[in-house]
Amino acid sequence: MEEYILENDLRLIYKHTDSELSSICISLNAGAGVENEKFGVAHATEHMVYKGTINRTEREINEELSTIFGFNNAMTNYPYVIYYGTLLGEDLQKGVEILSDIIINPEFGENGFKEEMNVIKEELKEWDEEIDQYCEDNLFFNCFSNRRIKYPIIGTQDGLEKITLDDIKMFHNKYYFPGNTSIVIISSVKFEMIKEIICNYFALWKKRNIIQEEINKLSNKNLIEYEKPQLGTYKNIRDGIRACKVEMIFPIDDLSEKEIKALRIFNQYFGEGINSILYDVLRTQNGLVYDVLTKILNENYIKLYKITFSTAEENVNKAISLIEGCIAKLDSLEKRFNSEHIEHLIKSFKLKTLFREEQSIILAKELATYDSMFGDYKIYINEIKEVESLTKEMIFEVGSKVLKNFTTQIIGRA
Repeated sequence: MEEYILENDLRLIYKHTDSELSSICISLNAGAGVENEKFGVAHATEHMVYKGTINRTEREINEELSTIFGFNNAMTNYPYVIYYGTLLGEDLQKGVEILSDIIINPEFGENGFKEEMNVIKEELKEWDEEIDQYCEDNLFFNCFSNRRIKYPIIGTQDGLEKITLDDIKMFHNKYYFPGNTSIVIISSVKFEMIKEIICNYFALWKKRNIIQEEINKLSNKNLIEYEKPQLGTYKNIRDGIRACKVEMIFPIDDLSEKEIKALRIFNQYFGEGINSILYDVLRTQNGLVYDVLTKILNENYIKLYKITFSTAEENVNKAISLIEGCIAKLDSLEKRFNSEHIEHLIKSFKLKTLFREEQSIILAKELATYDSMFGDYKIYINEIKEVESLTKEMIFEVGSKVLKNFTTQIIGRA
């Protein structure tokens, strides 16, 4: 892994691969989490940069991207926005040139704005069609008062109606600048050539002189305030579903980097896959669910551990009670836990992580977004490298700490 910081403060991170494919991810600390009033402006900006630049029409952008990229996309999350894709190494320079033009030189035309806002409003109507998304959105809305994640990334109907083209221009001007940008490239093209390509298309991007307070707000995760979710159980009704959907969330914003590593190993034992405690209790022993899923959301502005499952309405209370029972038995579970278990869990964690990273675009995305969120892509690399030092006491201590307080959302049938 090699890195290079341009004079305008843009950071380039490079990893060599022998593949003929190259992957690129450009991540900016410009997600929905930085929004204040008009929710949805970050996502709208991501859409608008594709509507045309000072050098290309929207049609030309679409044609050129589809010609050289096997995969390309953009995505807005709460902590970041990314522009990423995979292409042949021989086309990497052209791909970088197109993406740089989109990000640096958007035209922001009035006609394109009206069209795209209509598209986004239609997208909002379909946002909650998936029951998982509907459940999580209801949970966040019900249990938070002030956090940005109370509302969807895409925004709200009221917020979208109020967004103007000037709002998007202001957002782009404020958050799209080199010092707020990390670029990861995974390629067989030599690093010196990669540096030359990036400098050719990004070095003239004007450095923004911002005061230290603004830099801290953009880069220091410790300055993000995390309102705790209100404890309790919420229930909403939805037509047309056959089973109830349940999501339970547990705050993890006060965990250290080492504790997050311990939580990842604990999750392998407690909730990940068919050998987990939750799967064994909920499905194997009681037949209440088809599957139970857990996820660690360590992204800035989110910081939650979640458990989700579907079950018949008459089984909801029993399933939740069984999960509570698993949490209550952590002390006894720890006593039966040994070094062999830890070795197995660490091996499983590494295997799953490395398997995902076989797709270079996934690795590029993880490295770029970690660099945006935490100011250091090595945090991602170290999550897999330093887990051997974890003890069973630390693993279960973190598990008990996280699972102490939770909030539950139930989506029931009408």
